[in-house]
Amino acid sequence: MTTLTATAVRILHWAITEPAPDGTLVPPETISARPPESDDDPVVLLERLARVTAARLHLSDPPLGDHGPTGLEPLMVAAALALRDDPPTALLVAEGVGGSGTVRDLMARHGLVGRALSATPVDAGLRAALLRASPLTALFDHPPPGTEERCGQLLDRFLDHTEGRRAALLRRFRFTPGERTVVYEVYETALLHHGGHYRKLTDDVRKLAVENPARLLGDDAPGQWARATLDWWQPLAVLVRRHPEELRRRPLLSGYRTGTELHRVYGRVREFEALREVLDR
Repeated sequence: MTTLTATAVRILHWAITEPAPDGTLVPPETISARPPESDDDPVVLLERLARVTAARLHLSDPPLGDHGPTGLEPLMVAAALALRDDPPTALLVAEGVGGSGTVRDLMARHGLVGRALSATPVDAGLRAALLRASPLTALFDHPPPGTEERCGQLLDRFLDHTEGRRAALLRRFRFTPGERTVVYEVYETALLHHGGHYRKLTDDVRKLAVENPARLLGDDAPGQWARATLDWWQPLAVLVRRHPEELRRRPLLSGYRTGTELHRVYGRVREFEALREVLDR
């Protein structure tokens, strides 16, 4: 196995598996090292990554009813990530990735690009090329210039399917500037006048998560109350992650960090449970 292939395989394994218990998300180093897993067939790993990514987005298999195969183009994406310490070469590889076809193909690309871009700094030019190669990631990150229409078509594809309308991806879709302003003002008002109430509810969720994070998914009363509270924090949690500079310009908006951080933990717990269901099949 060549250096590049070995590293690409390691990246595929990394994208499939959950983060380490300490939250470490950094992809493998861009050097040669054979992964410890026994199944190193890139084609098998791509299909597995597509299924895992669909589960993380709360989609079934096949996603959106599309039985088409994953294809091999996502291997080019993995290769570009393997070369990320050499931005010019990685950029050439990323720009050579062909168009996406099946939904599984979209899932595999997003499983690589979405997790990598949230885990490690990437050269700006390479980042844009990776987003072009993964339109699903671009859809709810920031579509590079010239890809807006394609991302819009992809959004329509999800909205046209019953399951797609329920997908986790759509709940995380970007707000417009006007919508963001409304969200900020709603939270400012709520926390200004009822901050003590929301802080108590959030502290109850924190205690539940410390006791056992899986209880956030429980069907008992504490679990249901926890999810209701976390759902309340969701819009602001999205904006904290995507537009932190805007939050810094709103001094009246305070006392939200525990709630938005717990929402992030909640997302990890849901991802883990969805992944475990897939791996147990």
